[in-house]
Amino acid sequence: MASVRVWLGIFLFFLISGLALAAEVEILKDDAPKAGAWRLRAGLLVYDAATREYTASGGVELVQGDRRLSCEWAKVNEVTKVARLKGQVLIVLGEDRLSGQEGVFNLVTRCGEMHGARLFLKRNNFHVESVLIRKTGEQTFYAEEAVVTTCDAARPPWSFKTRKINVVVEGQARAQGTTLRLAGLPVLYTPFLSLPVLRQRQSGLLLPHMNFDRSSGLVLEFPVYWAINNHSDATFYQNYLSRRGYMQGFDLRYRGFKDAAGDLRLVYLKDGKADAPVPDRYWVTGMVNQPLTDRLQLRLSLDRVSDSDFYKTFNYGYLGLNTFNRDLLGEYGRMLEQQEVSTRLSTLLLSGNFPRVQLTAFGRAYQRLNVAEPFPFNQAPGVRLATLTTPLGKLPFMVGLESTYGYYFQNQGGRGHRLDFHPQVWFHSDLFSLLSMEARGGFRESIFLVDREDPAGRPVSSSSRELYDLKVSLASTWFRDFGREEGKTTFYRHYLRPEITYWNTPKYNPRLIPFFYPFDWGWVDRTSRNLPVREGEEPLGGVNMLTYGFSTSLLKRSETPQGQAEVRDLLWFRLLHGYFFNSTNMGIDGLPQHHHQFSEFLGEMEIYPYKRLILGSEVGLSPYAESFSRAKVKFVYFDRFRRQYLDVSYLFIKNYANQINVAAYLDLIPSLKTWVTFNHTFLYTKKLERQYGVILQRQCWGVAITITDRPDDTRVGVSLFVPSLMERTRRLPVNFPSEARFVKD
Repeated sequence: MASVRVWLGIFLFFLISGLALAAEVEILKDDAPKAGAWRLRAGLLVYDAATREYTASGGVELVQGDRRLSCEWAKVNEVTKVARLKGQVLIVLGEDRLSGQEGVFNLVTRCGEMHGARLFLKRNNFHVESVLIRKTGEQTFYAEEAVVTTCDAARPPWSFKTRKINVVVEGQARAQGTTLRLAGLPVLYTPFLSLPVLRQRQSGLLLPHMNFDRSSGLVLEFPVYWAINNHSDATFYQNYLSRRGYMQGFDLRYRGFKDAAGDLRLVYLKDGKADAPVPDRYWVTGMVNQPLTDRLQLRLSLDRVSDSDFYKTFNYGYLGLNTFNRDLLGEYGRMLEQQEVSTRLSTLLLSGNFPRVQLTAFGRAYQRLNVAEPFPFNQAPGVRLATLTTPLGKLPFMVGLESTYGYYFQNQGGRGHRLDFHPQVWFHSDLFSLLSMEARGGFRESIFLVDREDPAGRPVSSSSRELYDLKVSLASTWFRDFGREEGKTTFYRHYLRPEITYWNTPKYNPRLIPFFYPFDWGWVDRTSRNLPVREGEEPLGGVNMLTYGFSTSLLKRSETPQGQAEVRDLLWFRLLHGYFFNSTNMGIDGLPQHHHQFSEFLGEMEIYPYKRLILGSEVGLSPYAESFSRAKVKFVYFDRFRRQYLDVSYLFIKNYANQINVAAYLDLIPSLKTWVTFNHTFLYTKKLERQYGVILQRQCWGVAITITDRPDDTRVGVSLFVPSLMERTRRLPVNFPSEARFVKD
């Protein structure tokens, strides 16, 4: 009986005191109906009915959805909804963490404070360590005497020590009384500082770029980024050039619906250097793609500059032409002319696609930078009309029309009209099931109305030109499959296509027509005069030639793990030769270009050993004593996932070119990357531009060093970047290819 009384007493004690061992209870069920009740778990749990408080110790956990609080000891009041936490406190808020020694947390408002605290925001590895951190809202925090960094190390390479800081998740961290520390040493103080707390676009300071060259001296570039709204932003570039003065740059960008996009750049420098070509130096440039309706699209390319040396002198840093071209190529699929081009082009184009008709209105404005060259002819307005080929009933004929009009004018000189009317007829027939015949014939009427003659050119008057063009091809296509067996999904197919083509377009006297359109005077130069005419070329006049040859290709057909068919090129080769029935071609300068009776043998080949590698070559061999006249060789390796790129090419044109070009970007190890662009000519001793660079990247900081060696100068550039905080400033230093032949793994 005595033992029974003892156990009964123990039971009554637990019942009265509310003590439970290794217990779990639901609390605050009615205070947060949407989020659900909190579940309180602990090794030892005591409930005081008088004060309505839970006292928990030993592995305490409070859980609500993806929110979790853990500590060694806690007291939760059901009346105030406040939890007091002590001992290795950790508050888990989705992917983010708030930890400390002790704290107070309201379980309904989910606000509170932590002492001896550390806040970690995972999305961009943002750390805040402070004696006191308050959670002031669902996405906001406040801290005093805090240290801020994105480094995981206990002693971070860099950090900001701040007196007060307000942090908005997916927003900004605004700090007061802030000191930048490198390796723990204070190096820079600012009364106010704003840092992005997200990887998306956010206004703020971007890290500076430093450059040094003999021409401009020390160059310091300080960019400021402004996220205007969800679809537009801007960057202001403050540049100090020790030998020239202050340069201001401005970029404005927008992105819209249905691939609408625009980039506008303005750069201005009041050049204080004595040998500057002009004192006021500027660059106005940009591109726009703007769909107007489902059928109409507007495209703009703008490129105006103060002087011919601007691109060469300032082609570095954020504002350099090469950097801007890489951005344009990735966004618009086109870019500005390279810095060596002395005639800059700006265009405005409005294109419309209608049923069976494409109508384009455009204007072209040229800027002459080399005063020794003649003034180019601008064109505005220009109109082009092209129809789709239309069948003539059930006959094996199709018809089409291409017509253009333009008004041409020089800034100083001639001007006039050009109208080109070009209807064409196509014929196709399969002969004996093995041989196909394709023929195309057209008549071209061109009318030239001269309003004013070019005083620097040959005197011309209004005139017209009538031409016909004829092309007839006979070809046959054969193929054979290898390894194609029942049950196998992979096999190879080999194609062989022999072809013979006759081209005929009569000659005319180019000196009787104005030089409005460059190809009105001719279409070949001395380097291509002995080559056979290839498919895709459209010679305007003076052609009477028979070309013949064959092409062959090897394809691999397989299936993906999902059962979809995949066809990949492995080899392509073409060999062409030709016979001229005349003795001259029409040169682009209006002068006849003499050629041999038999053309050069032209061989072209591309090999794709596997998905990331291309080997290519082109060889021209004269049947006369001239031997090899040209050669091109290329080696391209590209791994877009591992960021490895190597492009080596060699070009030889007898008496004109003998050059090797190398572009490489190698991700050697996670913390070290390097790149090089190298151009060298063997024709003369004058060296071409070479660029070398290295990127050293650690977990929370990085530096990029670039050395550019030009014939007239050497530049050294240094850029700092902070991963996660300033990803937008990190551009790849070379143009990665985007050819479809690089098939994704």
